Amino acid sequence: MGILGVLAKMGKTGAASNKCQGNENEQKKVKASNESKRKKPVRRNSQGDKENLPECVQKTNRSKRKRAPLEPTGNISDHYPKKKRAVSTQRELYSMSNRPHGYCLIINNFNFEGTSLGNRRGTHKDKDDLTRVFKKMSFKVEVQEDLQASDMQNVIKEFAGRDHSQMDAFVCCILSHGEKGSVLGIDGKPVPIRELTQPFAECHTLVKKPKLFFIQACQGKEAQKGVLMKDGQENPIEEGIFEEDSHTATSHSVPVDADFLIGIATVESYRSFRHIKDGSIFIQELCNQLESGCPKKEDIHSILTKVNNIVSAKILQGCKQMPEVRYTLTKTLILPID
Repeated sequence: MGILGVLAKMGKTGAASNKCQGNENEQKKVKASNESKRKKPVRRNSQGDKENLPECVQKTNRSKRKRAPLEPTGNISDHYPKKKRAVSTQRELYSMSNRPHGYCLIINNFNFEGTSLGNRRGTHKDKDDLTRVFKKMSFKVEVQEDLQASDMQNVIKEFAGRDHSQMDAFVCCILSHGEKGSVLGIDGKPVPIRELTQPFAECHTLVKKPKLFFIQACQGKEAQKGVLMKDGQENPIEEGIFEEDSHTATSHSVPVDADFLIGIATVESYRSFRHIKDGSIFIQELCNQLESGCPKKEDIHSILTKVNNIVSAKILQGCKQMPEVRYTLTKTLILPID
């Protein structure tokens, strides 16, 4: 065989050998690729894989969601129903279930002849009307008349020492001359209002029960002047003879403890007025509003607000009178009336 023939044969053998070697290398690459795929499966939904991807790939792989068109805010309640909240409109009331509801003490001081003060003409009308109204309210009314200062204190202590466990409330009405923070006995000596209320604050059988005090007396010697009003607004002028329940002013204060209500004919430092036949302006209006409001189930605060409004609108001997109510009631008080 010639040289050309040998070379040709070697070429064919080398080509076949290279071809086989190439095929082996391709098979090894495919096998290695398949093994790597089996060892490291691709988790397309894994958050970690997404984080490792370039930002541009992350953006392209995000699914685009179609947003619902915006709706008027008036229709939001259809999609998000509101929870209904139970709103309680019921008032917490003091219990008034016993008969009688309680004692009503009326101290009526008329005769001041042994002093520089005049007798309190017209006060018996106040006493009679208060007795009638509180009896209609099923209170047990007891009247004490013409008491000296020491006697007033003793009577108060005696009532505070009674057993009120079968009672709902206590009422005390004091009709006398007065001064700032005090009322006077018929001997002209003052009794601080605190000494009238404090014994009942310490009464265990009246704890958490309403204790009401209505005081017809001046709280000073100053005359309360009115203010100018708009055209067409006029205050009714009371006709007749009025007197003052006043004395010199002192510095006593009027305290209020728990579950108390103290209604006074006038604010501190000023005079209050009493008609010599028809009774005092404050007590008479109090009786009127109690008889009018209690059958309608009006609470005591609403009733006394009306009293303040009517009394303050009057002109009495060219002066005004503004009653004052102080209270620490913890519930709504409605006084039943027959």
